[in-house]
Amino acid sequence: MQISQNFSQRMEQKLVMTRQMIQSIEMLQLPLMDLMQNINQELVANPWLEQRDGDGPGDAEVSGAQKAVDQAPAEPTNETDARVKRLETLMREWNDPNTRSSTGMVRRAGEDDAKMEAMQNTAAPSTSLEEHLVQQLHLCKEEPRLKQLAEAIVGSLDMNGYLKVPLMDLFYKSSEGIRQELVPGGCTEEDAEFALELVQSFDPAGVGARDMKECLILQLQRLPGDTEFEEQLISKHMDDLSHNRLPKIAKEMGVSVERIKEALAHIAHLNPKPGRGFGGARPQYVVPDVHVEEIDNQFVIRINEHFLPTLRISGDSLQLLKKEAKDAAVREYIMGKLGSAVWLMESVIQRRNTLYRITQQIVDIQKEFFEHGPSHLKPLMMQEVAERIGMHVSTVSRALAGKYMQTPQGLFPMKYFFTGGFATQDGEAESNRAIMLKISEMVKGEDKHNPLSDQEIVARLQSDGVDIARRTVAKYREKLNIPSSRQRKEY
Repeated sequence: MQISQNFSQRMEQKLVMTRQMIQSIEMLQLPLMDLMQNINQELVANPWLEQRDGDGPGDAEVSGAQKAVDQAPAEPTNETDARVKRLETLMREWNDPNTRSSTGMVRRAGEDDAKMEAMQNTAAPSTSLEEHLVQQLHLCKEEPRLKQLAEAIVGSLDMNGYLKVPLMDLFYKSSEGIRQELVPGGCTEEDAEFALELVQSFDPAGVGARDMKECLILQLQRLPGDTEFEEQLISKHMDDLSHNRLPKIAKEMGVSVERIKEALAHIAHLNPKPGRGFGGARPQYVVPDVHVEEIDNQFVIRINEHFLPTLRISGDSLQLLKKEAKDAAVREYIMGKLGSAVWLMESVIQRRNTLYRITQQIVDIQKEFFEHGPSHLKPLMMQEVAERIGMHVSTVSRALAGKYMQTPQGLFPMKYFFTGGFATQDGEAESNRAIMLKISEMVKGEDKHNPLSDQEIVARLQSDGVDIARRTVAKYREKLNIPSSRQRKEY
Protein backbone atom coordinates (compact mmCIF):
# COMPACT_ATOMS: atom_id res chain seq x y z
CA MET A 1 0.00 0.00 0.00
CA GLN A 2 1.49 3.32 -1.08
CA ILE A 3 1.16 6.35 1.22
CA SER A 4 1.15 9.77 -0.42
CA GLN A 5 0.11 13.36 0.25
CA ASN A 6 -2.00 15.53 -2.02
CA PHE A 7 -3.99 18.78 -1.96
CA SER A 8 -7.66 19.26 -2.70
CA GLN A 9 -10.15 22.14 -2.62
CA ARG A 10 -13.69 22.13 -1.30
CA MET A 11 -16.36 24.68 -0.36
CA GLU A 12 -18.21 24.55 2.92
CA GLN A 13 -20.15 26.87 5.21
CA LYS A 14 -18.73 27.32 8.67
CA LEU A 15 -19.74 29.55 11.59
CA VAL A 16 -16.79 31.66 12.71
CA MET A 17 -17.01 33.37 16.10
CA THR A 18 -15.88 36.97 15.74
CA ARG A 19 -14.39 38.91 18.62
CA GLN A 20 -17.61 40.88 19.00
CA MET A 21 -19.71 37.69 19.22
CA ILE A 22 -17.41 36.17 21.82
CA GLN A 23 -17.47 39.35 23.91
CA SER A 24 -21.25 39.56 23.67
CA ILE A 25 -21.65 35.95 24.86
CA GLU A 26 -19.21 36.50 27.70
CA MET A 27 -21.02 39.66 28.85
CA LEU A 28 -24.37 37.90 28.69
CA GLN A 29 -23.16 35.19 31.09
CA LEU A 30 -21.69 37.55 33.69
CA PRO A 31 -23.58 38.20 36.95
CA LEU A 32 -23.80 41.84 38.00
CA MET A 33 -20.71 42.03 40.22
CA ASP A 34 -18.53 40.25 37.64
CA LEU A 35 -19.88 42.60 34.96
CA MET A 36 -18.96 45.62 37.08
CA GLN A 37 -15.41 44.28 37.49
CA ASN A 38 -15.14 43.71 33.73
CA ILE A 39 -16.27 47.27 32.96
CA ASN A 40 -13.87 48.74 35.51
CA GLN A 41 -11.01 46.85 33.85
CA GLU A 42 -12.02 48.34 30.49
CA LEU A 43 -12.12 51.82 32.04
CA VAL A 44 -8.50 51.38 33.14
CA ALA A 45 -7.32 50.01 29.77
CA ASN A 46 -9.38 52.11 27.32
CA PRO A 47 -8.49 55.83 26.91
CA TRP A 48 -11.81 56.52 25.13
CA LEU A 49 -13.87 55.82 28.26
CA GLU A 50 -13.99 57.93 31.40
CA GLN A 51 -16.19 57.65 34.48
CA ARG A 52 -18.42 60.62 35.20
CA ASP A 53 -19.37 61.87 38.65
CA GLY A 54 -23.12 62.09 39.10
CA ASP A 55 -25.94 60.94 36.86
CA GLY A 56 -27.40 61.95 33.53
CA PRO A 57 -26.26 61.75 29.92
CA GLY A 58 -23.89 64.74 30.07
CA ASP A 59 -25.15 66.64 27.05
CA ALA A 60 -22.48 69.34 27.30
CA GLU A 61 -19.72 66.75 27.21
CA VAL A 62 -21.27 64.88 24.29
CA SER A 63 -21.62 68.08 22.28
CA GLY A 64 -18.02 68.97 23.13
CA ALA A 65 -16.89 65.59 21.90
CA GLN A 66 -18.79 66.09 18.63
CA LYS A 67 -17.17 69.49 18.18
CA ALA A 68 -13.74 67.89 18.52
CA VAL A 69 -14.69 65.33 15.87
CA ASP A 70 -15.92 68.07 13.52
CA GLN A 71 -12.53 69.74 13.76
CA ALA A 72 -10.62 66.55 12.89
CA PRO A 73 -8.78 66.36 9.50
CA ALA A 74 -10.86 65.48 6.49
CA GLU A 75 -9.10 62.19 5.68
CA PRO A 76 -10.25 60.14 8.68
CA THR A 77 -13.61 61.90 9.07
CA ASN A 78 -15.92 59.20 7.63
CA GLU A 79 -14.70 56.24 9.68
CA THR A 80 -14.02 58.32 12.80
CA ASP A 81 -17.37 60.12 12.65
CA ALA A 82 -19.25 56.87 12.27
CA ARG A 83 -17.59 55.20 15.24
CA VAL A 84 -17.71 58.23 17.52
CA LYS A 85 -21.37 58.90 16.70
CA ARG A 86 -22.14 55.24 17.41
CA LEU A 87 -20.32 55.54 20.74
CA GLU A 88 -22.27 58.72 21.56
CA THR A 89 -25.58 56.98 20.81
CA LEU A 90 -24.65 54.03 23.00
CA MET A 91 -23.48 56.36 25.76
CA ARG A 92 -26.79 58.23 25.77
CA GLU A 93 -28.66 54.92 25.99
CA TRP A 94 -26.27 53.75 28.72
CA ASN A 95 -26.61 56.89 30.87
CA ASP A 96 -30.17 58.02 30.09
CA PRO A 97 -32.29 57.84 33.29
CA ASN A 98 -35.47 57.33 31.24
CA THR A 99 -34.02 54.22 29.63
CA ARG A 100 -32.80 52.94 32.96
CA SER A 101 -36.14 53.54 34.63
CA SER A 102 -37.95 51.28 32.17
CA THR A 103 -35.44 48.46 31.98
CA GLY A 104 -32.84 49.35 34.59
CA MET A 105 -32.41 50.42 38.18
CA VAL A 106 -32.34 54.16 38.73
CA ARG A 107 -29.87 55.36 41.32
CA ARG A 108 -31.69 56.69 44.37
CA ALA A 109 -30.56 59.26 46.89
CA GLY A 110 -28.94 57.73 49.93
CA GLU A 111 -27.82 54.50 48.24
CA ASP A 112 -24.16 55.52 48.50
CA ASP A 113 -24.63 55.87 52.27
CA ALA A 114 -26.29 52.45 52.33
CA LYS A 115 -23.33 50.94 50.50
CA MET A 116 -20.89 52.50 52.97
CA GLU A 117 -22.96 51.20 55.88
CA ALA A 118 -22.98 47.71 54.36
CA MET A 119 -19.18 47.82 53.99
CA GLN A 120 -18.76 48.90 57.61
CA ASN A 121 -21.09 46.14 58.83
CA THR A 122 -19.33 43.38 56.88
CA ALA A 123 -17.96 40.82 59.32
CA ALA A 124 -14.21 40.26 59.51
CA PRO A 125 -12.90 36.84 58.44
CA SER A 126 -13.51 34.33 61.23
CA THR A 127 -10.80 32.24 62.88
CA SER A 128 -10.29 28.83 61.32
CA LEU A 129 -10.51 25.63 63.37
CA GLU A 130 -6.77 25.02 62.94
CA GLU A 131 -5.91 28.54 64.17
CA HIS A 132 -8.25 28.12 67.14
CA LEU A 133 -6.64 24.84 68.17
CA VAL A 134 -3.05 26.03 67.61
CA GLN A 135 -3.72 29.03 69.89
CA GLN A 136 -4.80 26.65 72.66
CA LEU A 137 -1.82 24.41 71.96
CA HIS A 138 0.63 27.30 72.41
CA LEU A 139 -0.97 28.20 75.76
CA CYS A 140 -0.87 24.70 77.27
CA LYS A 141 2.09 23.70 79.46
CA GLU A 142 3.25 20.48 77.84
CA GLU A 143 6.60 19.22 76.62
CA PRO A 144 7.67 20.72 73.26
CA ARG A 145 7.92 17.22 71.79
CA LEU A 146 4.27 16.42 72.65
CA LYS A 147 3.12 19.81 71.32
CA GLN A 148 4.95 19.12 68.05
CA LEU A 149 3.06 15.83 67.60
CA ALA A 150 -0.24 17.48 68.56
CA GLU A 151 0.30 20.23 65.97
CA ALA A 152 0.74 17.58 63.28
CA ILE A 153 -2.62 16.09 64.32
CA VAL A 154 -4.32 19.50 64.32
CA GLY A 155 -3.13 20.14 60.77
CA SER A 156 -4.70 16.85 59.61
CA LEU A 157 -8.24 17.41 60.91
CA ASP A 158 -11.01 17.86 58.34
CA MET A 159 -13.42 20.80 58.26
CA ASN A 160 -15.76 19.02 60.70
CA GLY A 161 -12.98 18.47 63.25
CA TYR A 162 -12.54 14.73 62.59
CA LEU A 163 -9.28 12.83 62.19
CA LYS A 164 -10.02 10.68 59.14
CA VAL A 165 -6.52 9.25 58.54
CA PRO A 166 -4.93 6.47 60.66
CA LEU A 167 -3.08 8.10 63.54
CA MET A 168 0.37 6.60 62.86
CA ASP A 169 0.17 7.55 59.16
CA LEU A 170 0.70 11.15 60.28
CA PHE A 171 4.17 10.31 61.54
CA TYR A 172 5.39 7.50 59.24
CA LYS A 173 4.99 6.47 55.61
CA SER A 174 6.04 3.30 53.85
CA SER A 175 7.78 3.47 50.48
CA GLU A 176 8.99 0.28 48.75
CA GLY A 177 8.94 -1.56 52.07
CA ILE A 178 10.97 1.14 53.83
CA ARG A 179 9.37 3.00 56.75
CA GLN A 180 10.21 6.69 56.67
CA GLU A 181 9.77 9.20 59.49
CA LEU A 182 7.59 12.23 58.75
CA VAL A 183 8.39 13.85 62.10
CA PRO A 184 12.03 14.26 63.23
CA GLY A 185 12.87 11.71 65.89
CA GLY A 186 9.97 9.42 65.05
CA CYS A 187 7.01 8.69 67.28
CA THR A 188 5.74 5.73 69.30
CA GLU A 189 2.08 4.72 69.33
CA GLU A 190 1.90 5.68 73.00
CA ASP A 191 3.22 9.19 72.28
CA ALA A 192 0.78 9.55 69.36
CA GLU A 193 -2.16 8.59 71.60
CA PHE A 194 -1.03 11.09 74.25
CA ALA A 195 -0.85 13.82 71.59
CA LEU A 196 -4.33 12.91 70.33
CA GLU A 197 -5.74 13.02 73.86
CA LEU A 198 -4.24 16.49 74.22
CA VAL A 199 -6.00 17.67 71.04
CA GLN A 200 -9.27 16.06 72.17
CA SER A 201 -9.10 18.05 75.41
CA PHE A 202 -9.30 21.33 73.50
CA ASP A 203 -12.33 23.43 72.67
CA PRO A 204 -14.71 22.67 70.93
CA ALA A 205 -15.64 19.44 72.66
CA GLY A 206 -15.50 16.43 70.35
CA VAL A 207 -12.70 17.74 68.15
CA GLY A 208 -10.07 15.18 67.13
CA ALA A 209 -12.55 12.27 67.14
CA ARG A 210 -12.08 9.49 64.60
CA ASP A 211 -15.81 8.83 64.07
CA MET A 212 -19.18 10.15 65.18
CA LYS A 213 -19.45 7.73 68.10
CA GLU A 214 -16.18 8.95 69.60
CA CYS A 215 -17.15 12.58 68.90
CA LEU A 216 -20.45 12.33 70.79
CA ILE A 217 -18.91 10.35 73.66
CA LEU A 218 -16.14 12.93 74.08
CA GLN A 219 -18.80 15.62 74.42
CA LEU A 220 -20.85 13.58 76.89
CA GLN A 221 -17.78 13.08 79.08
CA ARG A 222 -17.49 16.84 79.55
CA LEU A 223 -21.11 17.26 80.67
CA PRO A 224 -21.87 17.48 84.38
CA GLY A 225 -23.64 14.55 86.00
CA ASP A 226 -23.78 10.87 85.12
CA THR A 227 -23.78 10.23 81.36
CA GLU A 228 -22.88 6.53 81.43
CA PHE A 229 -26.29 5.47 80.06
CA GLU A 230 -26.05 7.88 77.10
CA GLU A 231 -22.47 6.74 76.37
CA GLN A 232 -23.57 3.10 76.36
CA LEU A 233 -26.51 3.95 74.12
CA ILE A 234 -24.20 5.57 71.55
CA SER A 235 -21.41 2.99 71.68
CA LYS A 236 -23.65 -0.08 71.33
CA HIS A 237 -26.79 1.05 69.52
CA MET A 238 -25.75 3.81 67.10
CA ASP A 239 -27.13 2.01 64.03
CA ASP A 240 -30.48 1.35 65.70
CA LEU A 241 -30.68 4.99 66.80
CA SER A 242 -30.12 6.21 63.24
CA HIS A 243 -33.07 4.03 62.10
CA ASN A 244 -35.32 5.04 65.03
CA ARG A 245 -35.61 1.48 66.39
CA LEU A 246 -36.39 2.62 69.92
CA PRO A 247 -38.48 -0.40 71.02
CA LYS A 248 -35.67 -2.77 69.97
CA ILE A 249 -33.09 -0.74 71.89
CA ALA A 250 -35.33 -0.57 74.98
CA LYS A 251 -35.81 -4.33 74.95
CA GLU A 252 -32.07 -5.07 74.62
CA MET A 253 -31.10 -2.58 77.35
CA GLY A 254 -33.94 -3.62 79.65
CA VAL A 255 -35.42 -0.14 80.03
CA SER A 256 -38.57 1.65 78.90
CA VAL A 257 -38.92 3.56 75.63
CA GLU A 258 -39.42 6.71 77.70
CA ARG A 259 -35.96 6.26 79.23
CA ILE A 260 -34.48 5.97 75.74
CA LYS A 261 -36.29 9.16 74.66
CA GLU A 262 -34.92 11.03 77.70
CA ALA A 263 -31.38 9.97 76.77
CA LEU A 264 -31.98 11.01 73.14
CA ALA A 265 -33.09 14.46 74.32
CA HIS A 266 -29.66 14.89 75.95
CA ILE A 267 -27.83 13.53 72.91
CA ALA A 268 -29.79 15.88 70.60
CA HIS A 269 -27.99 18.85 72.18
CA LEU A 270 -24.58 17.51 71.11
CA ASN A 271 -22.80 18.71 67.98
CA PRO A 272 -21.85 15.90 65.55
CA LYS A 273 -19.69 18.35 63.53
CA PRO A 274 -17.78 20.44 66.10
CA GLY A 275 -15.50 22.06 63.50
CA ARG A 276 -18.28 23.57 61.41
CA GLY A 277 -18.51 26.71 63.53
CA PHE A 278 -15.04 27.89 62.56
CA GLY A 279 -13.64 29.60 59.47
CA GLY A 280 -14.33 27.66 56.31
CA ALA A 281 -15.39 29.33 53.10
CA ARG A 282 -16.49 32.95 53.40
CA PRO A 283 -20.20 33.50 52.75
CA GLN A 284 -21.08 34.34 49.17
CA TYR A 285 -23.30 37.41 49.07
CA VAL A 286 -25.84 37.56 46.26
CA VAL A 287 -26.72 40.75 44.39
CA PRO A 288 -29.91 40.32 42.33
CA ASP A 289 -29.51 41.06 38.63
CA VAL A 290 -33.26 41.62 38.19
CA HIS A 291 -35.92 43.17 40.44
CA VAL A 292 -39.62 42.47 39.96
CA GLU A 293 -41.85 44.80 41.97
CA GLU A 294 -45.64 45.06 42.21
CA ILE A 295 -46.70 48.66 41.60
CA ASP A 296 -50.37 49.60 41.17
CA ASN A 297 -51.33 45.90 40.71
CA GLN A 298 -48.78 45.50 37.92
CA PHE A 299 -45.41 43.78 37.99
CA VAL A 300 -42.60 46.14 37.00
CA ILE A 301 -39.25 44.74 35.86
CA ARG A 302 -36.04 46.57 36.65
CA ILE A 303 -32.61 45.36 35.54
CA ASN A 304 -30.20 46.11 38.38
CA GLU A 305 -27.45 48.32 37.00
CA HIS A 306 -26.91 50.45 40.08
CA PHE A 307 -23.27 49.39 40.42
CA LEU A 308 -22.36 50.14 36.80
CA PRO A 309 -20.43 53.41 36.28
CA THR A 310 -21.75 56.40 34.32
CA LEU A 311 -19.50 56.84 31.29
CA ARG A 312 -18.40 59.68 29.00
CA ILE A 313 -16.21 60.04 25.92
CA SER A 314 -12.66 61.15 26.63
CA GLY A 315 -11.96 64.53 25.06
CA ASP A 316 -8.21 63.85 25.33
CA SER A 317 -8.52 60.86 23.00
CA LEU A 318 -10.43 62.93 20.47
CA GLN A 319 -7.79 65.65 20.58
CA LEU A 320 -5.03 63.04 20.17
CA LEU A 321 -6.84 61.60 17.14
CA LYS A 322 -7.05 65.12 15.69
CA LYS A 323 -3.37 65.93 16.22
CA GLU A 324 -1.85 62.56 15.33
CA ALA A 325 -4.25 61.45 12.58
CA LYS A 326 -1.43 61.02 10.06
CA ASP A 327 0.60 58.75 12.38
CA ALA A 328 -0.53 55.24 11.36
CA ALA A 329 0.51 53.55 14.62
CA VAL A 330 -1.26 56.12 16.83
CA ARG A 331 -4.33 56.11 14.63
CA GLU A 332 -4.51 52.30 14.64
CA TYR A 333 -4.20 52.20 18.44
CA ILE A 334 -6.85 54.88 19.03
CA MET A 335 -9.31 53.42 16.52
CA GLY A 336 -8.80 49.95 18.00
CA LYS A 337 -9.63 51.26 21.48
CA LEU A 338 -12.61 53.15 20.05
CA GLY A 339 -13.91 49.90 18.54
CA SER A 340 -13.36 48.12 21.86
CA ALA A 341 -15.40 50.79 23.68
CA VAL A 342 -18.24 50.43 21.17
CA TRP A 343 -18.21 46.61 21.47
CA LEU A 344 -18.24 46.79 25.26
CA MET A 345 -21.22 49.13 25.46
CA GLU A 346 -23.15 47.25 22.77
CA SER A 347 -22.59 43.98 24.64
CA VAL A 348 -23.76 45.39 27.99
CA ILE A 349 -26.83 47.04 26.45
CA GLN A 350 -27.65 43.81 24.62
CA ARG A 351 -27.29 41.93 27.93
CA ARG A 352 -29.73 44.39 29.54
CA ASN A 353 -32.30 43.96 26.77
CA THR A 354 -31.97 40.16 26.68
CA LEU A 355 -32.43 39.86 30.45
CA TYR A 356 -35.46 42.13 30.28
CA ARG A 357 -37.12 40.11 27.51
CA ILE A 358 -36.52 36.80 29.30
CA THR A 359 -37.77 38.19 32.62
CA GLN A 360 -40.89 39.58 30.94
CA GLN A 361 -41.75 36.08 29.70
CA ILE A 362 -41.11 34.58 33.14
CA VAL A 363 -43.40 37.14 34.76
CA ASP A 364 -46.13 36.57 32.17
CA ILE A 365 -46.02 32.77 32.48
CA GLN A 366 -45.42 32.55 36.24
CA LYS A 367 -47.73 35.39 37.24
CA GLU A 368 -49.49 33.25 39.85
CA PHE A 369 -46.14 32.55 41.51
CA PHE A 370 -45.44 36.27 41.88
CA GLU A 371 -48.93 36.78 43.31
CA HIS A 372 -49.31 33.75 45.60
CA GLY A 373 -45.94 32.02 46.09
CA PRO A 374 -43.99 28.84 45.18
CA SER A 375 -47.00 26.53 45.46
CA HIS A 376 -48.35 28.15 42.26
CA LEU A 377 -45.20 27.65 40.19
CA LYS A 378 -46.01 26.23 36.74
CA PRO A 379 -43.92 23.82 34.64
CA LEU A 380 -41.75 25.83 32.28
CA MET A 381 -38.94 24.85 29.90
CA MET A 382 -36.26 27.18 28.54
CA GLN A 383 -37.16 26.10 25.03
CA GLU A 384 -40.62 27.67 25.43
CA VAL A 385 -39.17 31.04 26.46
CA ALA A 386 -36.56 30.85 23.69
CA GLU A 387 -39.28 30.32 21.07
CA ARG A 388 -41.36 33.20 22.43
CA ILE A 389 -38.54 35.75 22.19
CA GLY A 390 -36.96 34.32 19.03
CA MET A 391 -33.65 33.25 20.56
CA HIS A 392 -31.74 29.99 20.74
CA VAL A 393 -32.25 28.02 23.95
CA SER A 394 -28.49 28.10 24.64
CA THR A 395 -28.62 31.92 24.67
CA VAL A 396 -31.42 31.83 27.24
CA SER A 397 -29.43 29.37 29.34
CA ARG A 398 -26.34 31.58 29.25
CA ALA A 399 -28.37 34.67 30.16
CA LEU A 400 -29.76 32.94 33.27
CA ALA A 401 -26.52 31.34 34.48
CA GLY A 402 -25.52 32.51 37.96
CA LYS A 403 -28.13 35.30 38.09
CA TYR A 404 -30.75 35.99 40.74
CA MET A 405 -34.14 37.69 40.75
CA GLN A 406 -35.62 39.66 43.65
CA THR A 407 -39.39 39.08 43.70
CA PRO A 408 -42.28 39.90 46.06
CA GLN A 409 -41.95 36.26 47.21
CA GLY A 410 -38.20 36.51 47.97
CA LEU A 411 -34.86 36.08 46.25
CA PHE A 412 -34.54 33.18 43.76
CA PRO A 413 -32.03 31.96 41.16
CA MET A 414 -33.44 32.80 37.75
CA LYS A 415 -33.27 29.12 36.76
CA TYR A 416 -35.61 28.36 39.67
CA PHE A 417 -38.57 29.31 37.47
CA PHE A 418 -37.76 26.56 34.95
CA THR A 419 -38.92 23.13 36.06
CA GLY A 420 -40.72 20.06 34.80
CA GLY A 421 -44.11 18.98 36.06
CA PHE A 422 -47.11 16.68 35.96
CA ALA A 423 -50.47 16.93 34.26
CA THR A 424 -53.46 16.98 36.61
CA GLN A 425 -56.80 15.29 35.98
CA ASP A 426 -58.47 18.59 35.12
CA GLY A 427 -55.94 19.24 32.34
CA GLU A 428 -53.81 21.75 34.26
CA ALA A 429 -50.08 21.33 34.89
CA GLU A 430 -48.27 21.38 38.22
CA SER A 431 -44.53 21.90 38.61
CA ASN A 432 -42.13 19.56 40.38
CA ARG A 433 -41.32 22.21 42.98
CA ALA A 434 -44.98 22.80 43.75
CA ILE A 435 -45.43 19.05 44.31
CA MET A 436 -42.34 18.92 46.55
CA LEU A 437 -43.80 21.79 48.56
CA LYS A 438 -47.05 19.84 48.96
CA ILE A 439 -45.12 16.78 50.17
CA SER A 440 -43.25 18.93 52.70
CA GLU A 441 -46.51 20.43 53.99
CA MET A 442 -48.09 16.96 54.29
CA VAL A 443 -45.18 15.71 56.39
CA LYS A 444 -45.28 18.79 58.62
CA GLY A 445 -48.96 18.25 59.34
CA GLU A 446 -48.87 14.45 59.80
CA ASP A 447 -49.51 12.52 63.02
CA LYS A 448 -45.99 11.99 64.38
CA HIS A 449 -47.06 8.74 66.06
CA ASN A 450 -48.41 7.43 62.75
CA PRO A 451 -46.44 9.18 59.98
CA LEU A 452 -47.44 9.03 56.34
CA SER A 453 -45.83 6.35 54.19
CA ASP A 454 -44.78 7.12 50.61
CA GLN A 455 -47.81 5.22 49.33
CA GLU A 456 -50.16 7.27 51.51
CA ILE A 457 -48.59 10.48 50.17
CA VAL A 458 -49.15 9.16 46.62
CA ALA A 459 -52.82 8.53 47.46
CA ARG A 460 -53.27 12.06 48.79
CA LEU A 461 -51.62 13.62 45.72
CA GLN A 462 -53.76 11.48 43.41
CA SER A 463 -56.85 12.65 45.26
CA ASP A 464 -55.72 16.21 44.38
CA GLY A 465 -55.54 15.17 40.73
CA VAL A 466 -51.76 14.62 40.47
CA ASP A 467 -50.84 11.28 38.88
CA ILE A 468 -47.47 10.40 40.43
CA ALA A 469 -45.54 7.19 41.13
CA ARG A 470 -44.40 6.08 44.60
CA ARG A 471 -40.72 6.03 43.55
CA THR A 472 -41.06 9.67 42.44
CA VAL A 473 -42.44 10.61 45.86
CA ALA A 474 -39.52 8.77 47.49
CA LYS A 475 -37.06 10.68 45.26
CA TYR A 476 -38.63 14.05 46.12
CA ARG A 477 -38.69 13.16 49.83
CA GLU A 478 -34.96 12.39 49.75
CA LYS A 479 -34.27 15.69 47.93
CA LEU A 480 -36.11 17.46 50.76
CA ASN A 481 -34.01 15.55 53.35
CA ILE A 482 -37.16 14.04 54.84
CA PRO A 483 -36.51 10.66 56.54
CA SER A 484 -38.67 7.60 55.87
CA SER A 485 -41.90 7.09 57.82
CA ARG A 486 -40.16 4.59 60.12
CA GLN A 487 -37.45 7.11 60.99
CA ARG A 488 -40.01 9.91 61.50
CA LYS A 489 -42.16 7.91 63.90
CA GLU A 490 -42.31 9.12 67.48
CA TYR A 491 -42.94 6.63 70.31
